[in-house]
Amino acid sequence: MFPDLTLQPTVISATDPGDLAWVYQGAETSRPQATDLDDLAVEVDWSRLRTLWMLYGACDPATIEAVLSRVSECSRVVVLECDAPDTYHLTAAEREQLMAHVLADRLTLIVGGTLTQRADALVRMVDINRMDGWKPILSNARMALQPDETRELFGRIASGVNTKVMTKGTHMIVTLPYLRNALINAPLADGAARLGTWKDSRRDRPVLIVSAGPSLNKQLPLLAENQDLFTILAVDTVWPILNKHGIVPDAMLAIDRISKPSWPRNGVSKDTAFCVDLGCAPRLVWSNDHNHVITTCNPYIYAILADVGAKAEFLPTGGSVATSAFSLAEMLGSNPIVFIGQDLALTGGKDHAEGYPHTYSAKTLTQRTENGFDVEGYYGGKVRTERQLMFYKNWLEGRIQGLSDRLIINATEGGARIAGALQLPFEAVCREIRSTSLRKAPLMAATPSRIDPAHVRTLQDGLARLTERVRAFGEFATEARVLCRRAGSRPSKKQLARIDATNQAIKDWEPLSKQVVDVMAMVKLDKIRYKAHIGQDMHGMADVVKKYDEVYENIEAGAAMALKMFEHIQAFYVRVLERGEIDPQMAESVFPD
Repeated sequence: MFPDLTLQPTVISATDPGDLAWVYQGAETSRPQATDLDDLAVEVDWSRLRTLWMLYGACDPATIEAVLSRVSECSRVVVLECDAPDTYHLTAAEREQLMAHVLADRLTLIVGGTLTQRADALVRMVDINRMDGWKPILSNARMALQPDETRELFGRIASGVNTKVMTKGTHMIVTLPYLRNALINAPLADGAARLGTWKDSRRDRPVLIVSAGPSLNKQLPLLAENQDLFTILAVDTVWPILNKHGIVPDAMLAIDRISKPSWPRNGVSKDTAFCVDLGCAPRLVWSNDHNHVITTCNPYIYAILADVGAKAEFLPTGGSVATSAFSLAEMLGSNPIVFIGQDLALTGGKDHAEGYPHTYSAKTLTQRTENGFDVEGYYGGKVRTERQLMFYKNWLEGRIQGLSDRLIINATEGGARIAGALQLPFEAVCREIRSTSLRKAPLMAATPSRIDPAHVRTLQDGLARLTERVRAFGEFATEARVLCRRAGSRPSKKQLARIDATNQAIKDWEPLSKQVVDVMAMVKLDKIRYKAHIGQDMHGMADVVKKYDEVYENIEAGAAMALKMFEHIQAFYVRVLERGEIDPQMAESVFPD
């Protein structure tokens, strides 16, 4: 049974080419329209490498052939149908021609469904490890025919692809220090599960998420008077501002890998849950000796740490502490969820509220403002934002769209508009909740955090096992390098077969130790993969073998780096057992300068 093209899109690709056999078999009088490649609405550079070319229009075989002849071999073409593909007729020979390109993984067709569905299907299939960028192939005629639809389509695609690119960039920059921090913080991750127990008693109760946007200050006197109404989830850097007004949050959240605590040692109230991510800066995580709720937002590191013996509660994030707070509010079943200080914009030319401890310098603020762009403001008109804030905005709007049963209120009264959130003055929100019988209850009683010797010994044993697996991986890479050197400049078929077997063994290697090595050498390995994909400096099998040798060398180096890090961590665990208490200075001095 064929899919109904009016209900959902069909993706015809190298992994699933079968639907091409029945698409484009309409009336012979109906033919797809050609695209004039000399009259494009967007200027293109056909020589670009590793590019995803998006041909928007109809599946005209001659146009597709012309595009494929112009783009690089390491690029890929996607046809985004804008009309009903089942009304077009292609000959059997034309379908076979398209199938050849599909099977060669140079062409993908996305047909049917709504415009939004087609855009989302394309974003899902984008592999940013294989592609460096994307470019629309769009004729002026098509743009003039459907300008609004076209802008909506490529706006949605741009948002989705850019999110993937930013996520990868963040992953490559953040994952190594996250792993290091997580191992240091692991003695505090003993498996105490609290998020689940909070859920039952907080369902359909109001939650207030307090961020440090420029509009926050005007809301503080009102919040001080009404803090008994909400379960208050605050980002960690807003603590000095709230403390000055006598506001005690129910939970303080932190996820940043390098941040310093904005409070003195043990300065967070005993009434506040200290909800910190496993990858946070140790000086922040160890700054309090009470109320730890250890979470993690990184599924890859979560798997590694769980294997070692650390137990943290998974809490998704959109990249900022405020998005983590929203995930927590969503997990609790909170309703309504209210924002204040969530500007997501450079309101009034400011980056944060007054009293925020880490504001931009005047030069940085000017640069960010000049490099930013305008979005719809809370009160209409336009406000200035920047790429990172836009990333958080898109994440929140996507989450809100999926919560049709919750009331989301943006009471920031400034900054950018958050699509899907009801805009109400904070005073009105407080007045309405005050008129009900709803009052908050503490999230948790004051709970001393402690060092559990049995848990730390479990970590020592788990890390020792992981160390041996990583060591074996590094030794295997060393042996592989010997194989490459013996192959020399004229590798034999037998030698190439052994290298192929080696590559397969690396591909099938135990995943967690391989993940550790990939984290340690991620940037270098990504560059090697890039050069291999575009064929740079590869003119024969000898060059291919050299490229493999580079990969093995970086696996070898990554394993060595990991083993050195594990050595420091094991020594730290010994000191933790000897000291037996939470000491931030000890956590800060794990690695020598």
